[in-house]
Amino acid sequence: MIDGGRAATYPLIKPKLTELGGERIDVLVITHVDQDHILGVLSLFDDPEPPVEFLDIWFNGFDQLNDNQFESFGPVDGERFTAILTDRQLPWNKAFKGCAIEVGRPQFPFDDEAEFRIVAPDRTLLQNLIPTWTRECAKSGLIPGVDPERPEPGDSFERFGALDVAAVRQLAASQFKPDTSKANMTSIGFLFEYDDTRILFTGDGDVPRLIASLRPMAEQEGGRVRIDALKVPHHGSGQNISRELLEIIDCKRYLISTSGVRYAHPDDVAMARILAFGGHRKELVFNYESRAALWRNEALQAEFDYTVIGSNGADGFALVSFE
Repeated sequence: MIDGGRAATYPLIKPKLTELGGERIDVLVITHVDQDHILGVLSLFDDPEPPVEFLDIWFNGFDQLNDNQFESFGPVDGERFTAILTDRQLPWNKAFKGCAIEVGRPQFPFDDEAEFRIVAPDRTLLQNLIPTWTRECAKSGLIPGVDPERPEPGDSFERFGALDVAAVRQLAASQFKPDTSKANMTSIGFLFEYDDTRILFTGDGDVPRLIASLRPMAEQEGGRVRIDALKVPHHGSGQNISRELLEIIDCKRYLISTSGVRYAHPDDVAMARILAFGGHRKELVFNYESRAALWRNEALQAEFDYTVIGSNGADGFALVSFE
């Protein structure tokens, strides 16, 4: 299980977890501390009757930024999820012996053939967050009583207007400006592989770090690394997906997880890059039909060779087959 959305997401996913019939989930990954990734997890752990339990919980807290284990806590030792993990003595980064989850860190594999390859973050990105940890956590709503800050106008791309082939090509060719959020840069990203199926999970990941991790694999595979599905970074923010990233992967499906209500993601420029540089015969998978509908454009689909899969009336969910 990866992240939990906002607090209002938990009532939607609890029935799905309940359907598992009390099964234990091998790993819960909290990619980073942004509200829309962690608050639903906090709601799950606040539930007096949680539907599942976890054998390991992957989360980089303040001590992991310092590359300590659990010896001393910094200025945010009251942060809610850290308190939950420590007070309840839950398994925390067990696969990494309690250390930070980062590129190059030795890990202990699972008993079956599933493989995890950590592609983000790295030690530098984790350490860069230390000076601003308190402020970033406050933005993410992790300190009780602190109202989360809203982004200043202009942080997100506006709608480009009527989208046609020329407009998409113009957007795709626009200069890439990378995300500068230190919290987003600490997102845990990993390539999951099982039974010859590969899925790249990115959180709100840092594009240069993802490229640095994936490029050697791409070179070994003839220029592009095969990926069956990409969880599009940062819900399709134009600052988290670039032409350079798209051109070193050979991807069939692009998973876009957002309602678009708060920040209007995915950005047109991000989608334009996927259309122009994301390969042939690709599927765009949305978990909200309102976001899918924007790209059900016959002219664009014919020109850029893609199909669209939406939520089929069950907003928040999308079913993807890997057969």
